[in-house]
Amino acid sequence: MPHLIPNLFEKSYTPYTAKLAPKNLWSRPALGRKPQKVSRLGADPTWKAMWRLIRSWVCHNHKVYYTVSIFWAFAVYQVWWHTLVGYYRQRNAHRSIEFAIQKEAEWEINKPKEEEYDDEDYGDEAGAAAEGEAPAEGGDEEEE
Repeated sequence: MPHLIPNLFEKSYTPYTAKLAPKNLWSRPALGRKPQKVSRLGADPTWKAMWRLIRSWVCHNHKVYYTVSIFWAFAVYQVWWHTLVGYYRQRNAHRSIEFAIQKEAEWEINKPKEEEYDDEDYGDEAGAAAEGEAPAEGGDEEEE
């Protein structure tokens, strides 16, 4: 464990950095602010002004902050709801009641005309029964 004890007593110990290079060749970082590492959009003055406005007006005013928070929650909910439910409705439109009503309306317009049968069309059978003659059974077969 001697490596965990700091060098308080052994003053003749040579520091690790002195073994690497002479002191006049050391490169020390220059004190001061470094340039920001931002993209072209982040370096735009309008963009910076927008973030300053948010910092000074929105974040320091609790009513505006919570109003904006609720707005964003609502906006995110609406975007996801319309994305997912809209996709579901689009994929299943052929199963909806509106689609069924539309198809029934198209069928009513395009369906083939049915012949309407009245009593007059069945005149042979109705007339024979009215005169008292019974229709022949067996149809058109010849009798022997």
